[in-house]
Amino acid sequence: MVKRSKRIFPEAEVGDSVTVPIPAVDRGRSDPRNLIGIIKDKDDKGLYTIVVKSGVLQGKYSRNQFDVCTYSMHNLQDMNEECSISLRAAVRQESNCGGQGYIKCNCSGSKRCKTNRCSCFKARMACNSRCHALLTCSKKN
Repeated sequence: MVKRSKRIFPEAEVGDSVTVPIPAVDRGRSDPRNLIGIIKDKDDKGLYTIVVKSGVLQGKYSRNQFDVCTYSMHNLQDMNEECSISLRAAVRQESNCGGQGYIKCNCSGSKRCKTNRCSCFKARMACNSRCHALLTCSKKN
């Protein structure tokens, strides 16, 4: 079993570009499926430390938890090596829309988008095209 695993997942070197899969619960619908990083360190047990643009990912990764890229996408100098960050926080910082999903409201009535019952008002965001598209709104972009 170990021989087969070593054949399928060959050793990775320090400085190799890697992609770490993002679980579906941690990413939004428009977010990428993988997080791009670089191997910073490898310990004696074969566990790897991976650094991404946001910081060093918490925890160590075994070889079957990431894929090695065929070409280098980033340099180690482009990455932030000072702070430690969780995978979910790194995904949120590199997200297109700020995390696990979209914020939209479906307000109606006279107090539309003026109280904390409105999810856009509560998040201090302007309403967008997905919010009550047919109705007028004072906060719409």
